[in-house]
Parts: sequence; structure tokens; C-alpha cells
Amino acid sequence: MINLINTIKAFILCVFTTGLYNLYISTTDYQQQLASEGQEVGKIEAMMHYSTLTDVWSRLLSGWVSLFLICFISCLLFLLWLELPDESA
Repeated sequence: MINLINTIKAFILCVFTTGLYNLYISTTDYQQQLASEGQEVGKIEAMMHYSTLTDVWSRLLSGWVSLFLICFISCLLFLLWLELPDESA
């Protein structure tokens, strides 16, 4: 059922989910770039390395909006699908 509280919950869930997904994908990409150069490092170390060389935030936020919109619309459609039955029957 779509109401204000459920919409806010869906918004927060989508922000959190897409943020974590985007962070994971970016750090994995950084790790693979360093591995191709012969350096075996972890995800956090790879992000720390690239944060000193380039503007990391522009790369992290580049695909975030479209992914967020897809997630938010799918959450709203799921809420419509889960609409509770009428209790007066």
C-alpha cells in the first residue's frame, strides 16, 4: 500500500541499496585496475589509492541517479502490488 510512510521507507531503502551497490562496483573496478598493473590489493586499499590520484566522487556518483530511479520505481510498483485486502469484507 502506497502512503507517505511507505514511500519514505522505500526512498531510504533505495538510497542505501544503490549507494552500497555503487560503492561495491566502483571499488571492485579499482581493484581490478590495480590487479592488471600487478598490484594485489583489497577493495579499500584500491579506493584509497585512487582517491589520491583522481576525483573518486565523480566516478562513484556517475551512474547513481539512474540506478536509484529504477530501484525507487520498482519499490513503488512492489508496494502497489502488495496492496492489502479490504478488511470490511
